[in-house]
Amino acid sequence: AVAAPDGTELFFCATGRPGAPDWRSDFVPGPRTEAPAAEPDGGPRRVDHLALTQPWHQFDEAALFHRSVLGLGAQESVDVAEPYGLFRSRAVTDADGRVRIALGVGPAPTDDGDRLQHIALATDDVVLAARRFVEAGGELLAVPGNYHDDLAALYDLPDEELETFRALGILYDRDERGGFRHCYTRTVGRVFFELVQRDDGYRGYGARNAPVRMAAQRGGRG
Repeated sequence: AVAAPDGTELFFCATGRPGAPDWRSDFVPGPRTEAPAAEPDGGPRRVDHLALTQPWHQFDEAALFHRSVLGLGAQESVDVAEPYGLFRSRAVTDADGRVRIALGVGPAPTDDGDRLQHIALATDDVVLAARRFVEAGGELLAVPGNYHDDLAALYDLPDEELETFRALGILYDRDERGGFRHCYTRTVGRVFFELVQRDDGYRGYGARNAPVRMAAQRGGRG
């Protein structure tokens, strides 16, 4: 294992090596007495990306670490307005986008003790995934109603879809390649989860929606 500048530990594990333990065996379901139910559509398929907020003085060092140790390419930094200043983010990815890590840093060193981290899970149907999460007793982050009013002015989305987004707190973004639907869970401790649906090759992370999410979390909703 190696330690990243912020103290995150990275473990390198062997896979497919004859005679050596395979870490994937820890995630193989045990024996069942009944046939497993079919996996419901809309369930998380994989980890889409990790978002790791860095200590204020180690942001550039973290990007260099992930580039030199993991061979990930750094994208351009993006500055996002949040309630107490600018939040800077830079994604590092592999060539085909299968590994994505979004590195962020808050507006001041005093934020280092309250650094939120999150895991984004990819799904083929974020609406269905969000509904099943709520039905199972989970709580999604509440989004201010005026966000969806603005969304209706920005994009030509069907009224029914907009009302569904409003009810579930789903956010939307679009780039030159495709669309991005996503929503967030409430924060537990310093960790929260994101459900994401990428359509038609969308490459971003919904940066235009980050101020809405941060304001909701700062306002006590998250």
